[in-house]
Amino acid sequence: MVENKIKKTILDKNLIEKNEHIIIGLSGGPDSVCLFNALMNLSDEFQFTISAVHVNHKFRPGAAEEDQAYVEELCRQRNIQCHSFEYDCNSIAEEKGMSSEEAGRFVRYQSFYQVAKQLIDNKRYKSTQIKIAVAQNVNDQAETLLMRIIRGTGTGGLAGIEYSREGDYGTTIIRPLLDVSRKDIEAYCQENNLRPRIDHTNSQPIYTRNKIRLNLIPQLEKEFNVNVIEGLNRLSRIAKDDKDYFDMQVQEAMEQAAVVVNDKAEGLQEDISGISFSLVQLKEMHLAIRHRVVKRAFETIGLDQGITAAHLESADKIIDGNNDSASADFPKGYGVAVSYGEVRFFKNDPVTLGYVSNIELKSKLMIRIVKNEGNLKDISKNGTKRYAALDLSKLLEKLWRKDTPYFDYIENQDKNKKNKDFEQQLIDEIQVMLQIRTRRQGDWMIPLGMSGTKKLQDMFVDEKVYKECRDQVPMVCIGDEVIWIIGDDVSGYKTGMKRGRISENYKLDNDTKDIVLLEYLEKL
Repeated sequence: MVENKIKKTILDKNLIEKNEHIIIGLSGGPDSVCLFNALMNLSDEFQFTISAVHVNHKFRPGAAEEDQAYVEELCRQRNIQCHSFEYDCNSIAEEKGMSSEEAGRFVRYQSFYQVAKQLIDNKRYKSTQIKIAVAQNVNDQAETLLMRIIRGTGTGGLAGIEYSREGDYGTTIIRPLLDVSRKDIEAYCQENNLRPRIDHTNSQPIYTRNKIRLNLIPQLEKEFNVNVIEGLNRLSRIAKDDKDYFDMQVQEAMEQAAVVVNDKAEGLQEDISGISFSLVQLKEMHLAIRHRVVKRAFETIGLDQGITAAHLESADKIIDGNNDSASADFPKGYGVAVSYGEVRFFKNDPVTLGYVSNIELKSKLMIRIVKNEGNLKDISKNGTKRYAALDLSKLLEKLWRKDTPYFDYIENQDKNKKNKDFEQQLIDEIQVMLQIRTRRQGDWMIPLGMSGTKKLQDMFVDEKVYKECRDQVPMVCIGDEVIWIIGDDVSGYKTGMKRGRISENYKLDNDTKDIVLLEYLEKL
């Protein structure tokens, strides 16, 4: 009966296909041993191969080693490769600031993926051919639902444990036992003389899940519903149908409304660094859809855990509020911001936003001096296309006083020798005197075409530079005067400063003899 149920689940949920490889998590307990034996018996029919992963968590000294020996012998008898791993999970939990249960789960999946990656790297299987089978059952599903309800889950959480989900490296996590009860599993092990190991801590109410299994569920069965396990699983199936529908609506909303910002270095895999929506579109969404869209947006850029109702409420406040520019923090350095009619989701860290040090910025500025021969059509006069063209004499008037030794040097140089040595010296001096940096308090500029000064802050507002990205825009300055704002079209960043601006003070005109050509090299 158990094997028939597992077979039906595999077929109904499309969990395993021909020529795939199954990595089974084999603890040695009744659930994993039942699944191992059943999959071995079904492997010829479905034409898949199996290997096992066992993790010794070091929770129960002595007993844990006996579990490991049992699993390794079981695999030896069935001629199945067994990968055993040992971790001090208590130490890992302390180091990472998590519970011992969380540490155990962390190292188990780390071990699964390590074995999967070896198979992929050795080209034995494609990533899509590798399934990682874990042995959660009907009772585990009920316990999970009760845990989530107690903690205040959303309706999506009521869908419970999935039959399958995406794993790392393109693998898939599968749960073929999810329609089999613990009672049937124990009977199957006895009927097949499997003699699994028993973890006696499972009978001690020391963890939340154990307390639910040992205390809460028996009380619910006795006082309220003898079929509470079945009822909770039915709730899960209903909620799963609702979740599937909402997922379709969210996917449709993402396809219609989301603007994805990609970062792609040459030769490297494309990375999604941000997602934006029209503020009006998010305002008009029903909260049930909007909250799911917010979560999906963060999942897409890398935040798939830790989003609470409080975080969603903070997003609602800035979306529904009247503030033209506002932001809210999400876990792990992620954030959402509203500005200029957009709602943007991003990872608020230096790497993703593109922050670089002033030393790094300095290394990206190349300076040349060229003669004005009247053909300037290929030289940018407003700081776009990687170049800014400035009048050398106007720049020198700003940089140096008239009594500078460089002017004496020019006068005293032999005309034939004046030239490259001095020109390079001049470039070196300009390189030292010009600053390439990000904004500072008090920065100002006279933008090309204007007659009066303008605060940099006001320019950023006019140009619709995103508030949280204003410390990211690179600029070339002399003191607190900005002579070139480098736009996103040149820097490669995503700040909202779409195109560059140069200063009116140093523009080229009919009297320009020598041009200082500034070039900003490509993004690091």
